[in-house]
Amino acid sequence: MTMENRGKITKSLAILILLGFCFLETLALDKSMREVKSMKTEEIKNLFAYVLGEKEVAFQYLGYSGVIVRTSHGAIIIDPADKIRSEDLKNIPPGSVKLILFTHDHYDHFHQATALALFQVTQAPIFAEASIINRLRREVPAEKLFVAETNKPFNLDNLTVKPIKGAHVGPILLFHIKIMDISLFHGGDSDYVPLSGLSADLAFLPTGDPSPTASPSAALKMALDLKPRVIVAIHGSARQHKELEKLVQEKLAQTRVIIPAAYAIEKIKLE
Repeated sequence: MTMENRGKITKSLAILILLGFCFLETLALDKSMREVKSMKTEEIKNLFAYVLGEKEVAFQYLGYSGVIVRTSHGAIIIDPADKIRSEDLKNIPPGSVKLILFTHDHYDHFHQATALALFQVTQAPIFAEASIINRLRREVPAEKLFVAETNKPFNLDNLTVKPIKGAHVGPILLFHIKIMDISLFHGGDSDYVPLSGLSADLAFLPTGDPSPTASPSAALKMALDLKPRVIVAIHGSARQHKELEKLVQEKLAQTRVIIPAAYAIEKIKLE
């Protein structure tokens, strides 16, 4: 065998080894992605499988300010953006979602295709500020669309939602929600606005990124007004969430702070 042939064989073997390595790496990545995908859909399925008492809440954090919140009286979905995929939708039981809410129309809160897909599966009414409702009018029946206006409560069965004008780049509404004897607050990705006179058992408070207005200090001010039993840090970086947790420990020692992992489920007893 000539030196030239040996060189060609060595080169061919090296290429085969490299291709084999790439193939194995692709298989590992595919397996990892399938595991993440399976975990996500299973978590959504589990959220709706919980048996909840009168003062219990289960929620799943979707990312940004998106949450699915469930009580014994049903579920609401707030600001899902594009974080619910088509394959996840089949794990939402018919009739289980009572209301879909959007704080404003920025990409990290509202995604039209996702909103329409959610409506098709849940048939739940949609409550949002006018610009979002106008974008949905061609696809969603008028009787399922409700324009949210500042300080005008919206009532639906055992739900009452009070929209509050927030502080952001463009219009934003924050939501104070009563579900029977449970009170919730969702701060979108707003800067601080006065919330005196309101209280909440559970508050979803934004800490920052990628919002130019939300911050840990603004979230703390909201918390000092609301005095919630539990705070869930949303719409921010890990560092910003930790900063809020530290501030709350200093100023509201009795309040629990949850820093949720994306798509994980938390079950809370509010007694």
